[in-house]
Amino acid sequence: MLRTPLPALAECTVKRTVALFAVSACASLFQLGCQRSALPPQDKEPPKASAASPASDPSVDLSAAQVQAIQIEPVQLRKFSVEFEAVGSVSFEEDPAIIQAESTLLTGQANLEASHRELLRVQGLGETNGIAPKELEGAQAADLAAAAAVTAAREAVRALGVPDKELDTLQRTGRFAAAKAQGSGTWVLINVPESETPKVRPGEPIRVSVPAYPEEWLRGVVRRVYATVDPGTHRVAMRAQVDDPHHHLRPGMLANVMIQYAEPVTAASIPTTAAVRESDGTMIAWVTADRSRFFSRRITVGQQDDGHYQVLAGLKADELVVTEGGVFLTNLLEAPPSD
Repeated sequence: MLRTPLPALAECTVKRTVALFAVSACASLFQLGCQRSALPPQDKEPPKASAASPASDPSVDLSAAQVQAIQIEPVQLRKFSVEFEAVGSVSFEEDPAIIQAESTLLTGQANLEASHRELLRVQGLGETNGIAPKELEGAQAADLAAAAAVTAAREAVRALGVPDKELDTLQRTGRFAAAKAQGSGTWVLINVPESETPKVRPGEPIRVSVPAYPEEWLRGVVRRVYATVDPGTHRVAMRAQVDDPHHHLRPGMLANVMIQYAEPVTAASIPTTAAVRESDGTMIAWVTADRSRFFSRRITVGQQDDGHYQVLAGLKADELVVTEGGVFLTNLLEAPPSD
């Protein structure tokens, strides 16, 4: 029987021991990995809660004496017109072009009536009374020419914005329509972008302001919408009558016109004095909950009517807002007094 030498036997024993140790170590690592994968994932540390929205806005604290120097009012709900802006100019009582076109129409209508009477006379006499066929043909041609002139004149007046109903009255009575019959006031010529013309019809209410009296808004009504578009400016001319009780408007004045084209909407509103314009052009308002600490809130405003802004974003009804003294708070925030 062969015997394994002792050195070789020792070497084999060491190798077997190392192999068993390696297998045991791998099994332990595998088991540890399975245990870790079975554990629920550890959540990361939650982020710190941010401060409340008002606290994130710039704020100032006022003393009781300082609060007495400002005015605080709740945000109110108010109806605002749905309107768009256009440019215009104060005009004469009536458009000279319309007067001329209506004069041409009246003249053409009178000629048509005369030629028609002459044609009936000639037709009534007939050839038995010595009327030559040539004379009858001449009367018929004159009647047709007069009718064509009336049609052309009527289209010319219609292009200037005179409605068909008024044209019918003009042709039937043979007299100009009195401007005062539509209501007293001053005429304003409005230039409206062609993209906005589908919104406007005769009878739409408007507001007018002129640079000489920027805070005064006069009420009026669109009377005529011209039927043609200026190819150079792509605008449509409209004429409106505006009530001017103090006779501030003069022909030739530039005018800022707000045209209402839908029913009014109800929205949050603040006095114009409550809105403070920042150096970058944005608008802010100062709000408070306890009449002691005041926060600067950025706002978005819309329409302006009768000294009030329509608030589109930034404020809600019944919030307390500084209506007088907002500029003081802004200056206090930017340069707080030193001790």
